[in-house]
Amino acid sequence: MKAINLLFICLISFVVTNAQTNDSLNSKKDTTKIENSNPNAEITFKDGNILRGRIIKQTESFIIFKSDIAGEVTIPTEKILNIKFFDNNHTGNQQVYINLASRYFFSPSAINMKKGDGYYQNTWFSLSTFNYAFTNYFTLGGGFELFTLLSGHPLFMITPKVSVPITKNLHIGGGYMYIGILGDNMTKSFFGNIAYGNFTLGNEDANISMNVGTNIKYGGKPVYTINAFIKVSPKFGFMTENWIIPTASEYYSIYSLGGRIIGRKNLFDFALITNSEIAQNIPAIPYLTYTLRF
Repeated sequence: MKAINLLFICLISFVVTNAQTNDSLNSKKDTTKIENSNPNAEITFKDGNILRGRIIKQTESFIIFKSDIAGEVTIPTEKILNIKFFDNNHTGNQQVYINLASRYFFSPSAINMKKGDGYYQNTWFSLSTFNYAFTNYFTLGGGFELFTLLSGHPLFMITPKVSVPITKNLHIGGGYMYIGILGDNMTKSFFGNIAYGNFTLGNEDANISMNVGTNIKYGGKPVYTINAFIKVSPKFGFMTENWIIPTASEYYSIYSLGGRIIGRKNLFDFALITNSEIAQNIPAIPYLTYTLRF
């Protein structure tokens, strides 16, 4: 377990360092290149529309684009599927891969999705969840578990979340998780009311978060999660999610380390979950999640 703790500390230190510099470095490099050349380009949007013209300026969050049809417009990058250039300096397609920064393997971050974004997530072909951003600050989610549904006593959850950016690299938020299991004759046989607050340091490419939550009905000691993500290429990033759960006399820790494969609309999360008790029997428990953005 000492090796796991050391690896976790090193990853968090790397994330904190990159979170402060990643945005400015990438933005400066991309903007300078585009502004000097103003290339002819074809932008394909996620809704299927295509716009041809010239890129005037490009950053990580938006593109200023000029065309004969639309004139000069500012286009958010989250609406873009890909960019195709038409000059000697820029050839081929520049694919846009957008990370799901609002969530780690399971725990949320304080970075919210943009208004109109949403996703479906499936964990081990069993737990299905849906989330949709009604505004830039409010997301509503919910889900159900397949095997309990087939047994006639479905487990379900409702998960609203509010997130607010304080600065470019600091976000705070909070949310609520209602978990229930329906009993016979559709009566409620179990429920949990978990309220939490969180903060995130960093951006979509490198961040670290802490969540603190408690059961509203029973109170008691809070539950903590400490999570981090670092993007190492346009299509891949390392991720860790770690739970500190109270027991009657002490806290019980669960560690995970894995990665995220990032596509234009599809994401795959995978990890190994372990602690001292799990390691006594097997090295770790595998974790796998598929996410479809819409």
